[in-house]
Amino acid sequence: MVSIYSSFAQTNTSKNNTQKTWTYTYIKSKNNQKENLKQFLEKNWFVMDSIAVEKGLFNDYQLLENVIATDSASWDFIVAVEYFTSGTYADIQEEWAEIRKNNKKVMIEGLDFPQLGQIVNSENLIQHKYTTP
Repeated sequence: MVSIYSSFAQTNTSKNNTQKTWTYTYIKSKNNQKENLKQFLEKNWFVMDSIAVEKGLFNDYQLLENVIATDSASWDFIVAVEYFTSGTYADIQEEWAEIRKNNKKVMIEGLDFPQLGQIVNSENLIQHKYTTP
């Protein structure tokens, strides 16, 4: 998990920056494994993400699912994580390593992430909210 997040994280941003930033990680299932991939994310990534939220490492996480249900879609899921800083994963990597070390991976039908899907893109975004008067 650390290598998945770290390969897409910004590593040169200071912890002093307090701008909340979302990281969107786009994931595509392999070989008709979309439902198994979703279960893997829920039973592995989101278990660790919930611990990170409890520890105050990041603010929120979500799973967004592509409504286009064909193999031609470029992605099936977005794992969205809201960090407290623009440094995203780089700002919490030491604490995250401890969470990952203590996590017991749950295989889905004997399959691990590389057999179920792959990361196809990642983006860091700032969310702007507007309220209608």
